[in-house]
Amino acid sequence: MIQNKDAYQYIGDDEYLVYVRVSTDRDEQVSSVENQIAICRYWLEQNGFKWREEAVCKDEGISGTVLAEREAMQYILEQARQKKIKMVVFKSLSRLARDIKDALDIRDTLHEHNVRIISIEEGLDSMTVSKNDMRFEMSSLFNEQYSRMLSVNIAGVLAQKVRDGGHIGKIPYGYEGVRDNDKRITYLKIKEDEARVVRQMFAWKVAGYGLKNITYMLNNPAKRVPTQPMYIDLDEVILSPTGKKWQMTSVQRIIQNRTYCGDFVLNQYRKEKIRGRRKQIRNPRDKWTIFRDHHPAIVSRDVWEKANDINHPLKGKKITPWNEFRGIVKCAVCGSNMVILHSYKYKKDGTKTIWAYFKCSLYRRGGRALCVNHAPIEYKEFRQAIIDRLIELSNSMTFDFESQHEKLLESRVRALENSLEQLEQRKKNLLDLYLDQLIDKSEFEQKRHEIDQEIVKTKEKLKTLSARDNTEKQVRNIQEAFEALQNQDQDLYHVFTTLIDRIVIHQDGSLDIRYHFDDIRSQSLQ
Repeated sequence: MIQNKDAYQYIGDDEYLVYVRVSTDRDEQVSSVENQIAICRYWLEQNGFKWREEAVCKDEGISGTVLAEREAMQYILEQARQKKIKMVVFKSLSRLARDIKDALDIRDTLHEHNVRIISIEEGLDSMTVSKNDMRFEMSSLFNEQYSRMLSVNIAGVLAQKVRDGGHIGKIPYGYEGVRDNDKRITYLKIKEDEARVVRQMFAWKVAGYGLKNITYMLNNPAKRVPTQPMYIDLDEVILSPTGKKWQMTSVQRIIQNRTYCGDFVLNQYRKEKIRGRRKQIRNPRDKWTIFRDHHPAIVSRDVWEKANDINHPLKGKKITPWNEFRGIVKCAVCGSNMVILHSYKYKKDGTKTIWAYFKCSLYRRGGRALCVNHAPIEYKEFRQAIIDRLIELSNSMTFDFESQHEKLLESRVRALENSLEQLEQRKKNLLDLYLDQLIDKSEFEQKRHEIDQEIVKTKEKLKTLSARDNTEKQVRNIQEAFEALQNQDQDLYHVFTTLIDRIVIHQDGSLDIRYHFDDIRSQSLQ
């Protein structure tokens, strides 16, 4: 979070920002915010700077290993690029970043735009530090290793809490958390008013009702079908955990969650850093650790297994994950994506006939309580109609550009990007050689300086090429997409997303289409 961003004034030598970061909401971490600010304020006042509260930039509850998600740090870097600050002050390098690559990237960006860096705890001041000073690299390397060790230690502590019967993570619907402060463990206790709703979902599922019907009955009391036993009243209003109507995905997560039969699954997911962001990745089942009978069960294991019997999948409509128009086709009523569903019938000779059609994703999740049921639109007919329309439009458009020139430009950009990656890897390898004492400090500094110069030159070349007008490239991509329509048997997802911005389907089946080339088309029509 950035405090009073709009009120920030850039005045004289006081053009500075203060950066603080905490990774969790624990009391000791929250209190460290004030500690970080106090330390930075003391340094600034001792060195003749006027203190300004509005200059404080906070990243709260965000890991130091996730640079792309740190809003305050991204703001600081952008201010540096715009030449609006002269100095950044922070308590220690551990607040700056836990990942050595991120730490070096931040430093290089600030150095590139002549921003003074102050790390109080390490006594680092980029204005006075020697070129041979390795404290920044060494401290960053230590912080990265510490982050890894901390993750391992935390995982071990959490696993032990689970073994002791404790719960970690968000409290699931149907339960409440009971805290044992002495043992610092939270136990699960059944919350009866929610648990009976969960039991009713399972009762309907075991009785043969699909997820869509269960969702519809939860949202529409008058349409409920009684079961034996019946856990909720037929006329009772039941809201989801968000206080809104139920959606099918929420119902599905509850029915498939082993928590409700008393099991706790550890290591079901992991977090990985992908392109600068932390992503949650599902682990394969052989990596899971399942603690059976870990906590009070809301439904019996027999009921849970019947509701999730993979040997008896539901017949009828199923969602198709493959869709060449995914993300493009929208519902005109609610704005949600239209998804592809398919139903099938078996003939007497055993052959299967499949019928694929569009359906509003919100309607699919919650029925008429959430959206409308559109007039049936068969996928193959829809696809062919769109292709025919695109071919017709392509015949009315002309393109004039130097294709070979653009290909050469693209090739040069790719080559420069590859060179940058190689230079960064060389830089990392060089640091490894120094840390392993295979080269001395002077050789390390000399070679690092040479690589840094190459990086600066390569970035300037790339910046020059990237700044050129890309209209010709856009037109070429559009033309290539049109040409790809000649082979209609291939997957045309890339073609459709290149040419079409969105397709809006109304309840009666009529379409509104917006193309990416609308502006170009208006200039190209003859």
